[in-house]
Amino acid sequence: MLPGSLRFDQRLLTCSVGRWKIFEPDYLDSAGPQIPTYPPLNIQIKGYNFDILESFQSYIHNLAENMGVDVEDAWATPARSYKVATYHEGGTRVKAEYTLHLYERNVQVTNLRSVDAPILLDIVRTALPEGVQLSLHEHSLAHYEERYIPDPFIEGLRKELAQDEEKREALKADKEASAAARAARKQAEILKSLT
Repeated sequence: MLPGSLRFDQRLLTCSVGRWKIFEPDYLDSAGPQIPTYPPLNIQIKGYNFDILESFQSYIHNLAENMGVDVEDAWATPARSYKVATYHEGGTRVKAEYTLHLYERNVQVTNLRSVDAPILLDIVRTALPEGVQLSLHEHSLAHYEERYIPDPFIEGLRKELAQDEEKREALKADKEASAAARAARKQAEILKSLT
């Protein structure tokens, strides 16, 4: 031992730690506060540049998964085409015509916790490329149906089924009306024969 150095007793350390131990029941840690979650949400992006939109959809998908948010589905909807015309200054004569294609991509997230939503949406909004529109909405059946290209044959069959159903309802209503009229005539004849 060196002169002037302090001597450290190991027994004092173990005794002091043992005396100050705090008891906490297990149920305090197990319950924890319940964090509410959102229903399935669609992060929808729209833009005229296909490549940028595809890349940004991939970015959102990876960001959500890296944050621990469940990505249920990601899809593209058919492009919408618009014809745009420019006119000569002060006239009605067309100067040039353009065809613009509006592309749309969706990323559906589920079990998004209320504490994670502001962070995810703030990052997505901050990284939003120029010319891309962002919207967030709750998932509905209309959004699911919108992703498919309509088939004229199936649409024709649906129209025929709807027309047949209307005819069937009309025939049923006519039969009920004629049965009610017959019952009323029969009732009137019975009342006439009794008097």
